[in-house]
Amino acid sequence: MPPGKPILVIASFEKGRGSGHLVRSGLLVRDLRRLGREAALYLPGLGNGRTEEEARAVISLSVENLDEVPLLKEETVLRRHWDLVVFDRFSTPKRELDLFHRRIPVIGIDEGGPQRPRFDFLLDLLPPLPSLSPPNALRPDLLRLPAVRKGRRGFSVPLKILVSFGGEDAAGLGQEAARSCAASGLAEVTLVAGALNGETAEGAGFLRVPYINNLPDHLGEYDLVVTQFGLCAFEALYAGVPVLLVSPGRLHGRLARKAGLVSAGRGKKAAARIRLLIFKDGRPDTDALEKLSRRCAGTARRYGLDAELGGRTTGTLAAYIDGLRPKALKLCPLCGGAGKAAVRFPDRTYRLCPRCGAFYMSRAVPPGIEYTEAYFFENYRKQYGKTYLEDFPNLAAQARRRLALIRNLLKGSLPAATEAPSGLLDIGCAYGAFLKAARDAGFRGCAGIDASAEAVKYVREDLGLNAVRGLFPGDPLPPVPRRFRVVTMWFVMEHFEDTKSVIEQVHGLLYPGGVLAFSTPSAAGISALLSRKKFLEKSPADHWTVLNARRIKKVLRRFGFVVKKVVVTGHHPERFPFCSRLSAGRGIVYKTVLALSRLFRLGDTFEVYAKKLP
Repeated sequence: MPPGKPILVIASFEKGRGSGHLVRSGLLVRDLRRLGREAALYLPGLGNGRTEEEARAVISLSVENLDEVPLLKEETVLRRHWDLVVFDRFSTPKRELDLFHRRIPVIGIDEGGPQRPRFDFLLDLLPPLPSLSPPNALRPDLLRLPAVRKGRRGFSVPLKILVSFGGEDAAGLGQEAARSCAASGLAEVTLVAGALNGETAEGAGFLRVPYINNLPDHLGEYDLVVTQFGLCAFEALYAGVPVLLVSPGRLHGRLARKAGLVSAGRGKKAAARIRLLIFKDGRPDTDALEKLSRRCAGTARRYGLDAELGGRTTGTLAAYIDGLRPKALKLCPLCGGAGKAAVRFPDRTYRLCPRCGAFYMSRAVPPGIEYTEAYFFENYRKQYGKTYLEDFPNLAAQARRRLALIRNLLKGSLPAATEAPSGLLDIGCAYGAFLKAARDAGFRGCAGIDASAEAVKYVREDLGLNAVRGLFPGDPLPPVPRRFRVVTMWFVMEHFEDTKSVIEQVHGLLYPGGVLAFSTPSAAGISALLSRKKFLEKSPADHWTVLNARRIKKVLRRFGFVVKKVVVTGHHPERFPFCSRLSAGRGIVYKTVLALSRLFRLGDTFEVYAKKLP
């Protein structure tokens, strides 16, 4: 996404949702604009119990110049072109997501609703429940962390306690918690009642204020923070201040336990009992407070929020969003099926197509792979133990086997050579191992196309074969006949973002009865079946699709091809359960597992040989 491309941020601001989502989203829009990005904020809750004046009042607690946060009011503006939409909605309604899901990359922040699997990318700043699908990244370090930390020092007497249950405190816990803490007479208690909860007023033994501007930067002034699971709790952890939670509902309680935070319980009764946890025998319970402090320090370390870190070096939420250059494949690029997120990694999301069984990828940033000389030498050596040219004899042997299958399919299926010129096009020809083998086997009119200038130069100058540098489809092909008898792609199909378009164009390049032959990784191999996550984690960054060997016949039929043969390859007995120590090619166990792999077609790669229908 080039600098300056517009980003829309949609925040939750309905009654009962508090103000945390709005504060965070307002800061995100401001900081994005300061980074040079066009950004705007939209609040679906306006007009449904919330007003624009209330929204601006909440945003002003953290943003001095409200002109830095453009607030969109009409839903019609949502249909303009946005390069990225960020939802900070807690639970995004399906109707809202549907406005963008099919045409624009969408990212969800702390998304907890049923639409969570549909997001292209998920960023959790707070730890989610285990029952929710994992995010692409869990990054509490991207919260608006305090500039001031408390550091290691004892507890003051009287204790300085901050009570804050968000901008709304819909469950009314703040008043009860502050009253309980103040009743001991051993604490100076400040209740932040929330900007949406009335005017400043003195409480019974405690100070009640509606808000504190830039609250995170003041947390280090206190000995204890009493709050609910949410932004304030994790901001306090970073500030080095012990946190004691009271949960407004069952969900918050489950989240607190999962995160490893200490909770006094749920509801107003639990809030009223807080003093029993922090005071004992007419004085602060130092042992309990020290134990709480150690527990909070451990939780802080767990999430990278250790207050003893020398400084914050991980960046900001705005910098993270600004650094995204998303490419989201909304539908399966092979058959058009709509899949939900199957596996997520920090830089990519894989969906599983329910129609053709293929995995297809969306990326948060470009793959960062260039098809230069290094791709075929250093990178190839890392994967196979030798460079492409060192592996040339083995590749030529594979080519001869493949060509024998292709030749058998061509017999009697095409007009004589005098009526239809022969020709073979190898897409992604690399350094020409297959093209050379085809010429040696008597194929005429052999030509190739490849993205690597060095590879094409070798094919032309060292092998004397016809090849051009370019990307298929789109770039000009070599000067060859208008149609071909054979089009091949050996471990190239997975590199295309639009597989459907590639197959359609190959279909147009072939004579009726011509052969399409290709090899590609398999989504039905033992590695994918044994551990989908590990398999996809090892998938190269530029592999946009992983096709399913078991369903490829039905898929290619839709494109006007009949699959004549599927050869499952890449058999690795050592990848089977309990077989990691098998010695390759030796022993009865290895041979038995290899036979089973071949019998049940469990190899991790496969080859397809298909003919164009008349």
